[in-house]
Amino acid sequence: MMVLDFYKKNSYKAGSNFHSKFIEDRSTVFYGKILDTADLKTHELKLKILGERFQFALEASNTGVWDWNMKTNVVFYSSQSLKILEIKSDDTFDKPERWDEIVHPDDLGGYYDAINEHFANKTPFYENCHRVITSSGKYKWILDRGKVIERDLRGKPLRVIGTHTDITSHKEKEMELVNTMKLYGEKNSQLLNFSHIVAHNLNSHAGNLKLLLDMIDSDTKSNMEDSDAFKYLRTVSNDLNKTIADLSQIVNIQNNVNIIVAPLNLKKCLKKVLDIISAYDHRKFGTIINNIPKDATINFNPAYLESVLLNFCTNAIKYADPERTLIIEFNFFLENGKKVFTITDNGLGIDLKKHGHLLFGMYKTFHKHEEAHGIGLYITKNQIESMNATVAVDSKVGVGTTFKITFND
Repeated sequence: MMVLDFYKKNSYKAGSNFHSKFIEDRSTVFYGKILDTADLKTHELKLKILGERFQFALEASNTGVWDWNMKTNVVFYSSQSLKILEIKSDDTFDKPERWDEIVHPDDLGGYYDAINEHFANKTPFYENCHRVITSSGKYKWILDRGKVIERDLRGKPLRVIGTHTDITSHKEKEMELVNTMKLYGEKNSQLLNFSHIVAHNLNSHAGNLKLLLDMIDSDTKSNMEDSDAFKYLRTVSNDLNKTIADLSQIVNIQNNVNIIVAPLNLKKCLKKVLDIISAYDHRKFGTIINNIPKDATINFNPAYLESVLLNFCTNAIKYADPERTLIIEFNFFLENGKKVFTITDNGLGIDLKKHGHLLFGMYKTFHKHEEAHGIGLYITKNQIESMNATVAVDSKVGVGTTFKITFND
């Protein structure tokens, strides 16, 4: 009975295996073993807690685990890995080639280089950021890390374990920050360029005014209004007013944060501009090829759009090649999901290798023309970019020019 009492009292913490046996004198003998499992239970509890913490850490960090057995060429992906890839648990996704297939083509080179360097023992572990396409067709940024934990006698990898972490939101914020910094850099560059131009042009006009006034003061014998100096004074004054007006317009464009934007029919807006230009008797059109669809609509400021179209069209006429009939072609299409508008002419063209970096600069001219002031394209570019659109140019001397506007709506 002592054995039974001991067993009953300690059964909560002991593992036991008791058997009974009757002997010849009809007495009963119990035999077996008693194991103290208290430490084992404690370890099991600790392992369970650690497992729960590890699982929570993976889920909270949006990280999945993978285990590649290179001897069988089979990869185990945790449920969190499959969740990141938006793959259902019943889908077969256990071959390394499957992962290679979903990596973005532009990222494959770096991905292969990083993992092969680690396999060759050139790096202590494998790490690479790349994009993978999910089952929904969208790309996600993945931070992929791994380490060879088993090699053969020749050093060939036999087993690799690692993690996949979804860093899409971090990458998007990083790219947004880069774009913002780029924008501020461009704005600072524009501001610096603008300040140089203002200082140079206004100083030039002020110097001319002082010189002419000195000439008028010294020319006391003649009637001031009939003097050449007075006539030049009027010219300088007009030029100063024009410069101030141009600079004021640019400042207004760059600082206007409450620009009215509305859906505009591009074909109707273009027709209005062409009607305005054709009203001038001294401006003669050649051939107009208008491929703009009737329903082509863009989100833009009405006044800015009219100004942009007017400037591009008048430039095409202004710099037409006198040796051939002018042709202006307008097109509208989708490119990479964005609306694109192009204006192509067969005019004189511009040497972009020589002047490309100055094309949209303020007061930059590339052809001798009495009406060339070098301010139109600068203002046009500012108006386009204020609408979150972009402008590019392709031009060849003696062939013609194409301006391409890519809208962001």
